[in-house]
Amino acid sequence: MTPLVDIVMVILIFLMLAGNFGGVTQFLVSKQGIKKSGGVGRPLKPGEVPDTPLEVRVQNLDPTGVNAGFLATGTGLPPTHNIDVVQNWFKGKLSLYNRAGTPTDKLLVTLSPTRDVKYQYLIQVYDAALRAGYQKVAFTTSH
Repeated sequence: MTPLVDIVMVILIFLMLAGNFGGVTQFLVSKQGIKKSGGVGRPLKPGEVPDTPLEVRVQNLDPTGVNAGFLATGTGLPPTHNIDVVQNWFKGKLSLYNRAGTPTDKLLVTLSPTRDVKYQYLIQVYDAALRAGYQKVAFTTSH
């Protein structure tokens, strides 16, 4: 019986070391990835302009969980739970930045979810940003 236990333990240890636990499939895939704070992941080249950040905070509408929905806030975005208002705000901001000379590929939308926000609401806001025409959408860690 002892040799059998030894062999099983060796196999178990080997599988634990060689196995791949957890995968990317359970997370939203983004070109920008997850970041804790502002800034770019690499140093800027001489003459290169940094991305213009546009941050939106997404949280549950009702922290007690009684009322379903989300609450989105951002710079210039009044607190709203209507996804159409969020999408129109995204379109308006994109239009303002483009008229001011900032190209779309230099705009970075950062979604900041709270810890308890439901994924369906975060995905709705993410989808609204993509439908408005933004090319770079990133996520910060929950807070």
